[in-house]
Amino acid sequence: MSNALSKESTVVIDLDEERVEANSFVDEDRPLALDGKRDKDVVDEDVNPLDQLPEDVVRNTNGSVTLPLYVPVTLRIRKGGEIRERKFSELIFHRLNGADQRAISAASKEHEVAVTFARSTRLNQATMNGLYDQMDLSDISRAGRVINFFVSNGPKTGG
Repeated sequence: MSNALSKESTVVIDLDEERVEANSFVDEDRPLALDGKRDKDVVDEDVNPLDQLPEDVVRNTNGSVTLPLYVPVTLRIRKGGEIRERKFSELIFHRLNGADQRAISAASKEHEVAVTFARSTRLNQATMNGLYDQMDLSDISRAGRVINFFVSNGPKTGG
């Protein structure tokens, strides 16, 4: 048997690590190994990468998050008897509260996501229903990651 076939490979799995980026990451807080490199082959089972913000979002000073849409949507909206066009190239999401949670819980299962998006973006429910129906699925998925981030991560305070 050759040595190449009998070599063992070691992968470190740290179940206590606090963050992950994509499939592997470099933890800047992790001390350097003897060879001067950080261990990049760590799998973190405590963190769901889908609970992290998409890379292209902008965190706003008020705690909201601006999500640029990959596929902008233009809606024709009637208000006060006047019809106007509104182009959505980004959505601004805000943290949810108890009143939002009650409204989401009261929605039917099929409308739950659209109600969640409407409450978080502070858009009129009718507007969000039309927007949601026209949104690209990749944008819906990324918006869901923003909501998941808000739910799984508390706001940062002093410290």
